[in-house]
Amino acid sequence: MPNPFGMFGSDAGPSSAASTASNTRAASPAQPPAPPLPANLRRPASHGRLAQLMVPGRPRSSSTTSQEAPPGMPQVVTAQMVTVHADDLSSGRATPEQRRRTARVLASDAKYKKFAAQVDKCLQSFENVNEWADFISFLSRLLKVLQTPSPPYSEIPRKLIVAKRLAQCLNPALPSGVHARALDVYSYVFSIIGVDGLRRDLLIWSSGLFPFFQNAATSVRPALINIYETYYLPLKADLRPATKALSLALLPGVEEETGDFFDQVLALLNKLSDAVTSHFFLQTIFLVMISSPASRLASLNYLAKVLTEPPADLATARDSGLVIRGVAAVLGDDNMLVRRGGLDLLQRILPLNGAILKEATEDDRFHLTRAVTTVVLARDVSLSRRVYAWFLGTAETSEDRVKYFKTNGLALLTETLSRDMDKLASTSDFSEGQAPFKVFLALLDKWEVGESLSENLALPALRSIRAASSGEHADDIQGVAVAVDEAIEPSVLWKQMFDAIDKELPEAKADNVKLAEWLTTTVPQRDEETVAVYLPVLVDRLLKAITDKVDPKVLGDVLALAASLLSAIPDSVFAQGSSAEEAETRDTPLETLIFVSPLKLESAAKRIQADVVPRIVTTAFKVCEQALISKWAAGLDLKAVDLVRTLIDREVPSLALVKGADWLAAVLVSLGRVRSFAVVDSLVDAALRASRCRLLLPPIVVTTDSVMTTVLNSLFRYLGPDAAAYHARAVELIWEYNQLAEPHTLESVIARRMSTVPGKSEAFAAFGVLWRQSDDTMLPGEIFQVPMLMILDGLKSEDPQILCASESWMRCNLKSYFRMVDPLLRRLIDMISGNNGKLNDAAQVTYLVSNLSSLFRFGGQGLSKACQSAKPRKSPNAIFVRNVEAHFADAQTYLDLLTDILSRLLKESADEQLSLRVQSAALELLQHLVSRGDLSLKCLGRIKKTLVDKLTAATKHRRLTLQNTMLHLLHTSISGTNDAFKRSRGHRITSSSYSVSEKPTVQPDESAAQFEQSLIDLIIVGISSPGNRPILQHWVDFVLMTIPHLENRPVDLRILCDCFCEQLRMTMLQLRNTFEVSTATDVPATITEAEPIMLIQVLERLAVVLGSKNGHRRSEDRDRQNHESGGLLGYLPTVFSVEAPQDSAEKCEASRYLDDIVEALLVTWTVTADSDQADSQSNSSTASKIQIMSRTRTRARKALEKLFESQPSEVLGSCIQVWAAHPTDIKDGDLFDCVDTLAPTAQKVVDLVCEHLSGKGRGSISDASSPALLAFLEAYISRLEGPIAIQVWNTLFSYSRDVLNQSSSPAAKAQLFPVLRCLTILGQIVSTTSALEDKRLRRDLQDTYVKVLDAVVSNSSRVGDSASWRRGRIRSRLSREVEKPSEENHGVDTIYQFIASPVLPNLRTLLVDNDRVSSVCSTVSSNMIVPAFKQNKVDNAVLNLLREMTKIPPAVKSWRLPIGDAFNDNRFFKIKPEESGMWKPLVRALFDSDKERLIDLLGRISAAPSANIFTNRELETISRSLNLRRLSVVLLAAERNHFLAQLPMIQEKLVEILRTNIVSPRVHSEVYLCLRVMMCRYSPQHLTNFWPIILAELLRVLESTMDDPPADGSEDLLLVLAASKFLDLLLVIQSEDFQIHQWIFVTDTTDAAYPPEDYNPEALMDRLAEVLAELGPVLPSTPTVPCDQNHLTGLRRPHLKGLKTLTSLQQLSTFFSRASIDTFEGVYADTGVDWEAVEDGLNGEIFEGE
Repeated sequence: MPNPFGMFGSDAGPSSAASTASNTRAASPAQPPAPPLPANLRRPASHGRLAQLMVPGRPRSSSTTSQEAPPGMPQVVTAQMVTVHADDLSSGRATPEQRRRTARVLASDAKYKKFAAQVDKCLQSFENVNEWADFISFLSRLLKVLQTPSPPYSEIPRKLIVAKRLAQCLNPALPSGVHARALDVYSYVFSIIGVDGLRRDLLIWSSGLFPFFQNAATSVRPALINIYETYYLPLKADLRPATKALSLALLPGVEEETGDFFDQVLALLNKLSDAVTSHFFLQTIFLVMISSPASRLASLNYLAKVLTEPPADLATARDSGLVIRGVAAVLGDDNMLVRRGGLDLLQRILPLNGAILKEATEDDRFHLTRAVTTVVLARDVSLSRRVYAWFLGTAETSEDRVKYFKTNGLALLTETLSRDMDKLASTSDFSEGQAPFKVFLALLDKWEVGESLSENLALPALRSIRAASSGEHADDIQGVAVAVDEAIEPSVLWKQMFDAIDKELPEAKADNVKLAEWLTTTVPQRDEETVAVYLPVLVDRLLKAITDKVDPKVLGDVLALAASLLSAIPDSVFAQGSSAEEAETRDTPLETLIFVSPLKLESAAKRIQADVVPRIVTTAFKVCEQALISKWAAGLDLKAVDLVRTLIDREVPSLALVKGADWLAAVLVSLGRVRSFAVVDSLVDAALRASRCRLLLPPIVVTTDSVMTTVLNSLFRYLGPDAAAYHARAVELIWEYNQLAEPHTLESVIARRMSTVPGKSEAFAAFGVLWRQSDDTMLPGEIFQVPMLMILDGLKSEDPQILCASESWMRCNLKSYFRMVDPLLRRLIDMISGNNGKLNDAAQVTYLVSNLSSLFRFGGQGLSKACQSAKPRKSPNAIFVRNVEAHFADAQTYLDLLTDILSRLLKESADEQLSLRVQSAALELLQHLVSRGDLSLKCLGRIKKTLVDKLTAATKHRRLTLQNTMLHLLHTSISGTNDAFKRSRGHRITSSSYSVSEKPTVQPDESAAQFEQSLIDLIIVGISSPGNRPILQHWVDFVLMTIPHLENRPVDLRILCDCFCEQLRMTMLQLRNTFEVSTATDVPATITEAEPIMLIQVLERLAVVLGSKNGHRRSEDRDRQNHESGGLLGYLPTVFSVEAPQDSAEKCEASRYLDDIVEALLVTWTVTADSDQADSQSNSSTASKIQIMSRTRTRARKALEKLFESQPSEVLGSCIQVWAAHPTDIKDGDLFDCVDTLAPTAQKVVDLVCEHLSGKGRGSISDASSPALLAFLEAYISRLEGPIAIQVWNTLFSYSRDVLNQSSSPAAKAQLFPVLRCLTILGQIVSTTSALEDKRLRRDLQDTYVKVLDAVVSNSSRVGDSASWRRGRIRSRLSREVEKPSEENHGVDTIYQFIASPVLPNLRTLLVDNDRVSSVCSTVSSNMIVPAFKQNKVDNAVLNLLREMTKIPPAVKSWRLPIGDAFNDNRFFKIKPEESGMWKPLVRALFDSDKERLIDLLGRISAAPSANIFTNRELETISRSLNLRRLSVVLLAAERNHFLAQLPMIQEKLVEILRTNIVSPRVHSEVYLCLRVMMCRYSPQHLTNFWPIILAELLRVLESTMDDPPADGSEDLLLVLAASKFLDLLLVIQSEDFQIHQWIFVTDTTDAAYPPEDYNPEALMDRLAEVLAELGPVLPSTPTVPCDQNHLTGLRRPHLKGLKTLTSLQQLSTFFSRASIDTFEGVYADTGVDWEAVEDGLNGEIFEGE
């Protein structure tokens, strides 16, 4: 293979004739003869391959310069002989042998050799051209040289270089005189080479002429037009491959009809059309319209002259798609003139009923319609008028136009818009998704189009919107829905909706029903016509369908739609209508009146009010009765009842037509059957509302005994323990009914229920809920006297079940003892005060006293204390207060009053028997108030053991009846035992004394220890057992009274603490799950606020008792620390002190109980966090949820506050421990909110944390080295606002200085990085305030921050352990071992990441001073960046540091050196392509920081090899190629046109390399890589003067490859691959500048897809594919390049993206063979460029890492 690298060798050097001979391609035999030419044009051309004439500066291996002529051939050959041998090649392509023979003929011609030498010398003078006058001189000399031979030769020596120089002389920047002189040279060249020569060398000579016309001056254009007419048009059909390029060249001449050369260019285009056939030329024009936006206006002007009617020859299935896509591309142009011309063309050649559209495919028709309709979005009147004219045709009358549209365009337009609308739900670009809706709304403005279109598209549009309404753009989509609803005529929309629903209901479908419901709920219906006419009619139809037995599958959707429509109808529609309607209106069917005839709103509204509204009301009640009687599902009957409630609430006059008695009967029947509280609530509420409605005649009465009994029984069912979620609402309804009922009705119903044996326990529970939910001001004790007395009777009952139920009722529901005490005392006072002070009814008095005795016996010490402090005059019972003031004025407290009453009863002298009974009851009560039991220790011991065994068995078998009694007795026994111990030691205490100072000090023996252990086990089993939940209060009371007796057993108390903590957590989580469920069915809910409150009470008591055990030791520790404290804030001396391991472990273990308690309370705090906010959608359980959560949260807060007040350091330490464990049940926001609630200020929190860090803290996290402390502090500080952050400033900075002072110790080093994090976050917050204006504060910040940062950076590898800590990796409670991070380097990476962000981005804000910033960056660079580069460990963390440093101007010296060294290192290109994105900003910053660096880089790229003979040529080649690749990286890293000022230098350097004779293929391939990058980084207009050089180089490489294909494994394959990739990129980008040249390389006309018969492609890549085919088939072992042919469904992307090396030229066979067809299909599809794939390909080419 000849050396392919000397294309730009010395232009005028000596060469052989063989190297200048060219190969020609003969014209087709069918070509008509050219017109007669002058004599000097008749000299036959000498034929030869192009490549033989492309390398004029050096000898070829096949040159015959030094060889003798073949035998029989004379040394001097005449021109006639040349003609003879040229004639051998005139009929087709020459073989290599024929080309060599012709080359020998020319080489033996001495005159031709002299002529070639003169041309070389003239071309060499081009190197000395400096100004425009030099160009003219050069061209004059060149013309003179070419005119020298006489007769002239038809073969131009150095013709490739001559063509390149002529093209460079046509640069638009040169004056027109130069252009004119260059055209003179062109004319002379064409005159001597003739038609055959131009046909042969069309690729060479046209590359400069075609792009010149649009930039030519007016004075020059006539000469250029003359060249086209004189020399190009005679080529006739041989112009077919260049038709598109020549069209692009000439079309600028017809861009303006008033232009000077419009007629001449138009005539020239017509002649060109005749030369290549009109059909082919029109195809090319439409291709130009698709691919070249700059030529669209000119193309339209041309077509306006030649296409005045639809072209018949384009009405084929093959051509219709091209025509449609060309017109569609024009309609999508940004230029309004282009769009207008495109619409005119559309009307002329593409009518809706035309042949072209009929032959087009469905996708093409949709594509055109989409492009046409998009034009209306421009809101231009002239454009919209043309669009409507295309849809409506040219008929004169509106009826004919509408008929034309419905016949030809309606279905097409509807389907197009419908398809585009369906994409709204799946598109990621919302603006693109809403475009079809905007088009639809715009088309509605034209009534001839909009009326029919809205009928077809109203519902499909709404369906598409509804399908997308649940996506990420929900708010915007709602706006689209509103716009569509308002734009469509209501009559059209609701007629379509009515028909659709009417059609689908019999088929058991509900799609349109759901659509209508969505529409009415999403879009407010404000149109008077809609709400007054169409909605009532649709409601009437839906209700009728329900009564006609609609399918149960769609019944729920129909009811939901009916309810939604009813809510949208205004009250005015339901007003009583006039009965005097016009006769003609009455006779007209309703649907005809509102849908068919022109709507008269007033008449239709009256008809609706007179006929439809009454039917809606009566039907709705019938539907409700049907639902209640027919046992519909819970959700369905609820919806039916809601319809009735809506009508009743709105007081519709037509309610007078309803049979209320029948409806009420159905309600009562349903109440007795239904088991859903939501339905019961709805039914009861509806009946209540109906009873208050005056429009129902006869009125509905709900106060009868049967009705009240049924209603109240149904409500009492939901006052049971398993319906806690519905208690509040049920009680509310009961009180509402009580207001309507007769006195004592509710009381009697409750009493009857409680006296019924089968349901007595349920009745007790229901009454308890009603009692508990009632307010004290309602005087429940007075209203519910009978049920209350039944409860008190139960306390005395001998029936264990009744006794258990009564006691449970008192424990759980009493709420306040005075609710019962007040009415009992009031009645006693009435009986005592009446009848002259004598008893009226001794039996009744005895009964009341015994009840009081039962009450006090039950209430015990709590009631006694309450009566001791409470005053009866503050009672809400006014009658009771008056009686007390009248008869017992001296009584101040309840105990005083009770003592007075009992004393008076003792004084009574009534009947002896009755008096004894009264006094006996009174004495029993007094004795209960005064004294306690007298059992011995031994008996008490046996009782205790037996009770423990019994309670354990009862708990195991879930027997609840006797547990409360046994627990009470067990507690009494324990108290009696304790009292006996105390009495034996001479102490006297009351049963209520549990102070720590008076706790028993006698150590129990072994039997006592066993009992206490069994007692602990019993409590755990009893509390943990789910079956004991109903009597949990008994157990809690028992535990509370037992805790003081276990104070000497802290281990047992901790076990109890663990149990109650776990129970509280489980209870709260179960409570949360209960209220998260939202269903129509009832949810079992047995937990109220009582359970968690009881558990919190126990935990609070346990914390107090356990905390007191360590009180003495804490006091000693505190005294010792106060003596040893010193330094600022007392932090310094003990910051890093280490306690003895044993003491630390004991301290941690002793404080662990507090962690459990705090964690349980924090779970409670988190679950109840939203107690102050109601659910977004209120339901029946909302009231109960708010009540339960708020009460529980209040109690938890009190417990936490009490703990924090007594043990602030321990509680905060426990909070930190919990936060560090990162439990899933506790949210960080709630935890920090709790801390803020407990601590008075943020400074208090920071102080306490610093106490822990200093070793003074107490609790399980008292270890000062724990990373959780500073991590918590960082998280806490990050939540602070600016003014609050200033408060903690001094504390944190003082601690930071203490850490710095002790930084030599390992413990201090471990805290450096967390301290830096805290300082950084605090500095960011404070910087948002005006605090930094204080110079002292700013100086402190800068000094301390810089020191800490320097310490961290300098010791980053040693402080990494502190950065590796993660939340959740805390000390295991079982193993007590600290978990280690999974990655050793995780901590160092964390430090690097933190310094990269947010330290460096905020450095200038925090430090302000540039010198400080520069110093810090220098430290970071020397300690982190430079070592990483030296150790070759540059990862993303280091690159992030560098990237952030490049954004800091003062830090330029810190980062420029390492980046520059890395960039200049040859290993730089070994990084992975995906990692290059991190390096590009760094490279860009490097070259932006020093403008001379790019110039230096260009200077290192040497064109010629070194003259030093000792230079290693291989290393020199590698260095040159790598420097070229560095240039590519610099350009690729920059933005578009970033290095525009340096473009001339870059072009000069590349040209210099290409002109060098000796260039390695490796270096040459890097030039092509750099050219690819330049095509992506420079705008096309800046590369115009570069195209002649690029084209000449590509021509040389491809022709050389065709003449002598490189062997497998040859180094020259690198150059072929690089050139192919460059061409691949150019074909993908399709820039305007390249389109006029691409015909040289690929077939860019329709011949690529539909080649004619006997077609021989002229494009170089097609010819190269033929050459490869002639070499033989591809071997199975030779992999070929896969080519993506799916252009119609994706963006254009390079085909050779993944190919890096080439072992055989055959690997490119597929690429060459498909280049033309793939390019044509890409242009035809009019898709964009996949720039991401292009960038990836360049990255993969430059960076070689795997």
